[in-house]
Amino acid sequence: MRRDHLNFLRQWRNDPIRVPLMIRGARQVGKSWLVTAFGEEFEHFISINFEKDKRVHALFPDHIDIHKTLETLRAYTKIPTISGKTLLFLDEIQECPNAIRYLRYFKEELPELHVIAAGSLLEFTLEKLGVAVGRIDYLFLYPLSFMEFLTALNRDDLREAITNKNIDAASHEVLLEHLKNYMWLGGMPAVVSTWIQHRDFILCQRIQDRIIGNYEDDFQKYAKKHQIETLGKVFRSIGKQLGKKFQYINVDNDMKTYPIKQGLHLLIRAGVAHLCYHTSGHVYPLEAESNEKKFKVYLFDIGISHRLLGLDLAEWVTSPLHIDYLGESAEQLVAQELIAYGNPSKRGEIYYWHVESKSGNAEVDFIDVKENKIVPIEVKSGVKGGMKSLNVFFETHPKATYGVKISEMPFSRHGNLEEIPLYAVASWKKNQSSGY
Repeated sequence: MRRDHLNFLRQWRNDPIRVPLMIRGARQVGKSWLVTAFGEEFEHFISINFEKDKRVHALFPDHIDIHKTLETLRAYTKIPTISGKTLLFLDEIQECPNAIRYLRYFKEELPELHVIAAGSLLEFTLEKLGVAVGRIDYLFLYPLSFMEFLTALNRDDLREAITNKNIDAASHEVLLEHLKNYMWLGGMPAVVSTWIQHRDFILCQRIQDRIIGNYEDDFQKYAKKHQIETLGKVFRSIGKQLGKKFQYINVDNDMKTYPIKQGLHLLIRAGVAHLCYHTSGHVYPLEAESNEKKFKVYLFDIGISHRLLGLDLAEWVTSPLHIDYLGESAEQLVAQELIAYGNPSKRGEIYYWHVESKSGNAEVDFIDVKENKIVPIEVKSGVKGGMKSLNVFFETHPKATYGVKISEMPFSRHGNLEEIPLYAVASWKKNQSSGY
């Protein structure tokens, strides 16, 4: 499966002021696969896995000598380290904190060598060690986006049609059908690969169950013993609170807030969940007016979210893809698509807007910025649905000149409202991302 971020890596390779790159992301989203595929484009590729091979830890001693380390690496791997021709990949680098310290010195002493690091649960190690600002670049990797899913299905023709907004009625229906499959499969590479090879619903759900089990096993690696039960409750509560302001009491009304709050933030650092903060939405960056006490939470993958919720697959595959039926699942889809097509060099950020008054409440599902304009985004059914909240937003935000509605309907425009299909978030979002 080709990942779009191969293009990011190619641009990084040719950057005249390149520094070592660290790939961050949740477990099993394809970090190692991506770098290995990229390594095939080099004359020489050295892959070191600190989790599988404990002996290589000794090659990165406390006393840092980059040239000595490369000398021993050459002897150990029998692969040359030639600047411009060799890619050095330090996988599962969190298992060897010393190796993380080495990254800054690769930049200072041997900047011409291509060095990439990756690992699982890296955030916890980085929090303890700190990072060398300006001496390491980052790539945040997530599960396959819907566009990448189409590529995996050998349907780049549909990708191109989405990008060009050139969708006829027949293609629209085909895309909705692919999207329906993507929404229960999700974007975890192992699940998508199993679907492509076998087209077997039960096999794919077994892979999803295995991934969920692996994530729950990971709780022991970054949580204290007394926190593990709470982590499990929070993990399984997120899907039940999709699209709503997250309430700690809804996790367990017999439990105090603090341990639940701790558990949620552990899951965030592990990449299992994404926070969507409330913002006033008057200025950008949106973070400047965000309220950390008000937030929604989305899981990292829609397929895993559905599996945790016990999706009735038979009903799902036989029902039409309609927002009214999808409910909060559509918001989960849009949340992870907005993140996937954002700036790959920065952690994905999403925001929403909500106001409460005596005359009623108004809520806009997502707030984003495009071309220096604040844009409200609603995930709603039909042409007129959801206009009340958007109108309230426009009345109180004169700098917002248009809004976006995401639905199962085709591309269209209605005054200051741009409507895009659920499968086409990339057509609106991707051309505003930056980085490489």
